[in-house]
Amino acid sequence: MSSYSRRQFLKTTSAGAIAASPWFSMACGLFEKFDLLIIGGRVYDGSGRPGLIGDFGIKNGKVAALGDLKNKSATKKIDAAGMAVAPGFIDFHSHSDEELLLGGEAQSKIRQGVTTEIIGQDGGSVAPLTEKMRAAWSENLKSNYGIEIVWLDFAGYFHRLEKSGLITNVASMVGQGSLREYIVGEDNRPATPEEIEKMKALARAAFQQGAYGISSGLEYTPGSFASTEEIIEICQAMDGRGIYSTHMRNEDDAVLEAVDEAIRIARESGVALNISHLKAQNPNNWHKVPLILEKLEQARAVGMQVTCDRYPYITYNTGLSSLFPLWSREGGSEKFVGRLKDSSLQGQLRQEVLRKVENLGGWQAVMISGLPKNPERQKYEGKNFAELSQNGAEPFKLLVDLLIQEEGGGGMVGFGMSEDELTEVLNYPHAMVASDGSALATSGVLRSGNPHPRSFGTFPRVLGKYAREEKLFDLAEAIRKITSLPASTLGIKDRGFLQVGNYADVVIFDADKVIDRANWTAPHQYPEGIRFVLVNGEVVIDDGEFTGTLAGRVLRAPFGA
Repeated sequence: MSSYSRRQFLKTTSAGAIAASPWFSMACGLFEKFDLLIIGGRVYDGSGRPGLIGDFGIKNGKVAALGDLKNKSATKKIDAAGMAVAPGFIDFHSHSDEELLLGGEAQSKIRQGVTTEIIGQDGGSVAPLTEKMRAAWSENLKSNYGIEIVWLDFAGYFHRLEKSGLITNVASMVGQGSLREYIVGEDNRPATPEEIEKMKALARAAFQQGAYGISSGLEYTPGSFASTEEIIEICQAMDGRGIYSTHMRNEDDAVLEAVDEAIRIARESGVALNISHLKAQNPNNWHKVPLILEKLEQARAVGMQVTCDRYPYITYNTGLSSLFPLWSREGGSEKFVGRLKDSSLQGQLRQEVLRKVENLGGWQAVMISGLPKNPERQKYEGKNFAELSQNGAEPFKLLVDLLIQEEGGGGMVGFGMSEDELTEVLNYPHAMVASDGSALATSGVLRSGNPHPRSFGTFPRVLGKYAREEKLFDLAEAIRKITSLPASTLGIKDRGFLQVGNYADVVIFDADKVIDRANWTAPHQYPEGIRFVLVNGEVVIDDGEFTGTLAGRVLRAPFGA
């Protein structure tokens, strides 16, 4: 947006203060020999300042020196001449909660330059779990990936990740929907004061074990059944130290009211606010983006810490069940499927679904992305309902049939946004880039369905399409949005900037060639131009190839410190 100049932003933020300080710092005398030297690249420190040609040395997993180091010795050297060197990218909104359990198989994020993923989003997290929740999720995970869930809390989950090995670093939020399911269940009713206190106690335990904040998914059950006041009380469990990251209660016709609710929750609970995958969905709402950003700026003007994130695509990805009203999804998947089979409800359900589809732009705007439980229908993946109707299938009836066969599951991609709407959000200075996708693969068990291309292309797409080709912002600003901004937003103090003492999460890429290759009909394609990726000082991607090294770590919030 033209009204928010980058120059003004840099003058008034911590990133600007860093950018104003001397950039290269020297610590050459500390070590006679480095573990790794990166020589001759154009180094972007993550602050938004333009890149400078230089070198840096790594020792014991951290950046040990910046400057002219070409004559220093090292166990390994990487010639980065002609390439851009940046901090490792931080995916602020990720859904790799399950996929990271597969270690080196989960490659689609690391191949984009992502070195840290923030999971536990949209109100759903891997913990805390009741025995019933654990059993249900474990059955699904074992069926998909051959993994059994043996943990009930974050301590157990983090231990499992560390034991099996991580391809990237990972941090987690605790889901408000998960807290509610644990204590209240899946019914649409207010939580009692006693239940709210129990949810707050669960949240505090999650923070002590390393969770960074609370996420919500207020278009999904059971989190959607919570009132604004209930969520405020739950967020007060953070004692003003964490962040509330929300998939708002509405992202289309009532999006402005949903923004107001999100701001109120953060203000009255005394915590920072991040709005997940900020959008104004459906053509009749695209004009609301400036009004949304104005509301965010007004909140910032009174001292609130407010950010948002967004993926660089005009489509969203969700469950097919989201086309149905909340009342029909109350009580969980089994009850939802029961209502789909109830002939007395078909007229009401059809009316509400058709209204939602019409607002989206018609059945051609609804593409099937995954039908994991129905191999015979997987030929439909990558096709929209308008295409399928040409073969005689009535869209609504087909949708109901698929959901029944998928036991209430199945995924969709909705073509609900525009390029103008997208770029206006991306260009907002306090907007981070995030994938809202999972760490997948081009082969093996993680190559299934027809997923949203964001899981394979988000970060190279921003660097290539929006920074280099469309010049929406310069490369330094693009890098800031995927490095220092998410690190500072979450409170990760030793990553996101290339500076002495920070962990050596590093991406080396060809700025002239970097681009995404994944698309909506052929999403299983890794990007071009990402040459080297280091996690905690170890080379995980070497000249475009995965080394097999699992150098990631669990990042735990300092709540318990």
